[in-house]
Amino acid sequence: MPIRELSDGDDLRLNEVFADADTPAGHMARSLFRPSSDSPLIRSVIAEVVPDVPVGAAAISESPLHPYRAWVHVEVAAEERGHGQGRELFDAVCAETRGTALEGLDLRARVQAGSSGEGFAQALGFTPLTTTRVIRVPAGALPPSGGGRAEDLEIVATGSVKLTKAFLAWYTAVNRDDAVGPLTIGQVNNAFLSEAAGAHGAALLNGAAGTAEADGLSAFAVSYAREADETAGTLPAAGDTAAGQPGSGQSGEGQSGGQAGSAVVDQVEEEAPTELILGSMFETCEDAADAAGEFFAAAVADAELLLARLSVDADVVIEVTSGMPVISALADRLLESGAAAELYRYETLTGPPSDAA
Repeated sequence: MPIRELSDGDDLRLNEVFADADTPAGHMARSLFRPSSDSPLIRSVIAEVVPDVPVGAAAISESPLHPYRAWVHVEVAAEERGHGQGRELFDAVCAETRGTALEGLDLRARVQAGSSGEGFAQALGFTPLTTTRVIRVPAGALPPSGGGRAEDLEIVATGSVKLTKAFLAWYTAVNRDDAVGPLTIGQVNNAFLSEAAGAHGAALLNGAAGTAEADGLSAFAVSYAREADETAGTLPAAGDTAAGQPGSGQSGEGQSGGQAGSAVVDQVEEEAPTELILGSMFETCEDAADAAGEFFAAAVADAELLLARLSVDADVVIEVTSGMPVISALADRLLESGAAAELYRYETLTGPPSDAA
């Protein structure tokens, strides 16, 4: 099967042969299918049965916020799957990384849980790294208790130094399984809390589970501006937001890849839900996963109270990863009680370095 470097216009030809993505986030995954470049660092290839008739593509890209692994995305047209093209594309794009900073990096791919794409990644030697759930909480499902503890709530600008420092500490902690590179306060603000990132508002909640390092801050939430287009709803909660990131791999043999932290919500409702990054500062503690600990229950309660305050008038969507023990416990409780619904579940898997393929 002829495989060559991907060039300008190939993304449009790929869109003609690919079916619509199984998940809205799948649209974002295809953003990696663009010509190879050194800034951002990306290598991409395309397979064709005849000239200008592609059957699939593959790409490996740097991961600016998580530089110790590179993103990989492989996709083959549905009618062409099952004949080894996915593996050929994977091997070809791995070969393209030789002599670049991508060579020798472990790879990372995100796929829809339980999909054939997950099976394909596992067949390539990828193993589970993290699980991501995107859940939706209907408006008014969590009425604030105890008067809402208004004295502990603070509405702040997304550029707040206190918020940015807390976000950096939390983001680093909840990504222990996929280590974050050295980040400055400015980089964090630009990637997650700026107008360019879509950050719209923020709230802080002090409480008994707050950490001394965060001046008693227990939980925080950042809301993102609602968009009207089909790719609206991307939450930069647990992965790269710079160039070189896709959204989430859709199901299908011969496909893997995606970006940790992008939750894309269907825009079929008359009014889109509010999208939040919800974090617990207790998750920065070494014993954060100890559910029997004295302050764990208080941390969950604080996160629920903040979520309740912010979901009074509008549905809310949050992304929860397995690296967030407090928010995961809250999500479990809300799902079990029927106060929330799971929209999507993704698996992020890690594989051997590209030079080992």
